[in-house]
Amino acid sequence: MLLLAGGDVDPQLLRLLKQATRQGVAVHAMLAGQSGIPRFCWDVRANRLLDEGQVLQPHAAFIRQDVFTFLQSNKPQDQAVAREWYNAVAGWLLCNPDVKVFNRAFLGRGPVNKPHMLHLALQFGLEIADTFITNDGRQMDELAFTQAWVSKPVSGGAHCQELAVSGWSCALSYPQIVQRKLQQPELRVFRVGEEWFGFHVSSPELDYRVSSSTQVVTAPVPGDLREKMGLLTDHLGLDFAAADFKTDPASGRLQFLEINTSPMFAGFDQVVSGAVCRAMLAWLLA
Repeated sequence: MLLLAGGDVDPQLLRLLKQATRQGVAVHAMLAGQSGIPRFCWDVRANRLLDEGQVLQPHAAFIRQDVFTFLQSNKPQDQAVAREWYNAVAGWLLCNPDVKVFNRAFLGRGPVNKPHMLHLALQFGLEIADTFITNDGRQMDELAFTQAWVSKPVSGGAHCQELAVSGWSCALSYPQIVQRKLQQPELRVFRVGEEWFGFHVSSPELDYRVSSSTQVVTAPVPGDLREKMGLLTDHLGLDFAAADFKTDPASGRLQFLEINTSPMFAGFDQVVSGAVCRAMLAWLLA
């Protein structure tokens, strides 16, 4: 049996559930949100997990922290609920090493630190754009005047945007990631076990997530990039991840942007007629 846990409006979970059902995989969906809240109980001493009174003994599990309920409601409580659900199920998975789950070695580490990932990418031979982690208002304004730099939060959670002149000559309240602007199309590379999937993402916007006109097509994954990304993901203990790259306009070479340990995959899976979900299920149920 495969345990799916997360939010009931998450397109990723719903697409994986649909593919599993199509393949005849036995699935227990522990999904919270608009359709209701499961009756969850983990007896820690007996290490027994129940949902609606049913004892669960899954062979494998796929878990995602729900972000979509909050995006629809904009209620901070929904963020807190999603976090507690994720930590509860992740805790059970950490205590049951025989249950197969992606990124087990990373499961208890918390969110990815983006500056650290940029540094690690360099160590494993990937190229990155010129980057500053800074709150120096004077320095940021000097860069902004060139119109060749972008900014994004150190911790994520917001879109990449053009670096704007702030007029501040002092320090801003917190550091940001400030990077030299790169060219589209963006290349997104998925690793699923030992399978690799590449996609070109083109958008009229700097950050494709804010556009309804984004186009996604399949793309080859360069061999050297796959090798280096393989070394990076092996080092991190990631069986399932997606990394994003854009092109340096001066050199024409791909530059690593970031890696996501729980990437959205539903839209990309649709482009390849379910191949990403099939690869995920094959790895989980092997």
